[in-house]
Amino acid sequence: MNKKLLTIATLPFVKAQMLKTLLEKEKIECVLEDLNLLEGTSAMAVRVQIREDDLENAFPILEKFLGKSSPRHPPLKESERQILVPVDFSDYSLKAAKVAFDIARKVNAKMVLFHAYPNPIVYSVPFSDVYAFDTGLMAHLENAEKTAQGHMETFLKELIRLCSAEAWSGVETEYIIKAGDARDDILSFAHRHQVMVIVMGTLGKAGKELDIIGSVTAEIIISARVPVLVIPAETRADIAENFHKILYATNFDEKDFVAIEKLMRIIRPYEAEIHCVHVGRSEEPVWDMARLKGMKDILRSKYQDKKFECHLIIGEDILSELQKFISEHQIDVFSLTTRKRNMLARIFNPSIARKMLFHTTIPLLVFHA
Repeated sequence: MNKKLLTIATLPFVKAQMLKTLLEKEKIECVLEDLNLLEGTSAMAVRVQIREDDLENAFPILEKFLGKSSPRHPPLKESERQILVPVDFSDYSLKAAKVAFDIARKVNAKMVLFHAYPNPIVYSVPFSDVYAFDTGLMAHLENAEKTAQGHMETFLKELIRLCSAEAWSGVETEYIIKAGDARDDILSFAHRHQVMVIVMGTLGKAGKELDIIGSVTAEIIISARVPVLVIPAETRADIAENFHKILYATNFDEKDFVAIEKLMRIIRPYEAEIHCVHVGRSEEPVWDMARLKGMKDILRSKYQDKKFECHLIIGEDILSELQKFISEHQIDVFSLTTRKRNMLARIFNPSIARKMLFHTTIPLLVFHA
């Protein structure tokens, strides 16, 4: 292979070997370059390299391999659980990674750090036209990969310091770096692989104090078919070491029990109380109380090792009432399902959320039931 090599992704060793096989099956020569990882990391990473003139044909194979064209989410296997942490090397994603690590350690899951740097290749334009438009395309792609790799190594050093080297060695971890669109690649990987939850910060690297939520995070919350745990900037870094109280906001959706089953997969090792809360209006308390009692009876029967409490709150302002409940009961995680989109829409209303929900210090766990 005499022509200049270009790195298309940095992957764990096993995944890199699988991708190499797929590329060579399509007559694309491939070289794997070992990386000198930081001492104490538990996964061997390698660069997947191809010739520059094979890039057009190789990228679709890479995208498919990482899940871009997969329309279905395979059943979750208890033995292959993964926690996906999209990172942009900001302080927000560092805190999210620390929370994700603590959860992975508690539930015995693998933690996957995922970074996608901007891909200068525009698929809607013929590849040859891109070449003509930007003769520095390959140099740009190569520099972006090297920069991302350097940032990831710095990020890992700080994360291991926060977690402690001893704790880090007890959790299976790996990282993936590739060119692409962050939103699409995060969703594709999560839906293709055994991801039990996506953990990410409310804001990205470009976040500002006046922003409510980063654009990538907002897109993942709306579009992901797996649970998404969003970590506000003010969240305590050690909050996931021991969740005590979880709030699940219910609108009596028929899929509440599906969402709660997913919640149980995440918090099963924790000795946490689950508080199911419905904010209703004064003219319908009898029916709401009956539904809450039925919900509590079912949950207590199904999850006998967990403590469930159901609460009816009468009020017109759902966010204000939930915020008050969170504060009074010292809730650690606020969870809800997006099946009833009116609740989600109200929570993400900028004028309300800035004053209420996203000024709290606890994570938001969103389910797509």
